[in-house]
Amino acid sequence: MRTLLLILIPTVFSIISYAQKTDTAKYSFDSDKIYTTPVEVMPEYRGGTDRLYFRLEHIRYIFSDQMKNIQGKVLVSLVIEKDGSVSNIKIVQGLTEEQDKEVIRVVKNLRKWKPGIQAGKPVRVQLFIPIDFKLIKT
Repeated sequence: MRTLLLILIPTVFSIISYAQKTDTAKYSFDSDKIYTTPVEVMPEYRGGTDRLYFRLEHIRYIFSDQMKNIQGKVLVSLVIEKDGSVSNIKIVQGLTEEQDKEVIRVVKNLRKWKPGIQAGKPVRVQLFIPIDFKLIKT
């Protein structure tokens, strides 16, 4: 009986300590990591999505591109930092060099966002924003 008890006690303690280690490891994260997958609370533009797209409507459609009938989608990649600022702005899919510069200019001037939250702490999150450029026939 004593041997059985001596074997059971270390086994129970090792199981308990193992469970604690895995549970705490679940919430550890790198402070400089950029999350590319959804986090618990995704970043949100202050004022909501409608306000964001209202701001993006201020992107000028370059006149020479309009005259050449250049249309399409620009896909912008950006990182929302822990403080809500925008960084790492890149054009993933562009239209023309001039139009891409205009998109970057407007995105750089966006005001701060509500940052993404993971495990109760603000984190860096990468987002993609599609912007369509279409000519309307009158």
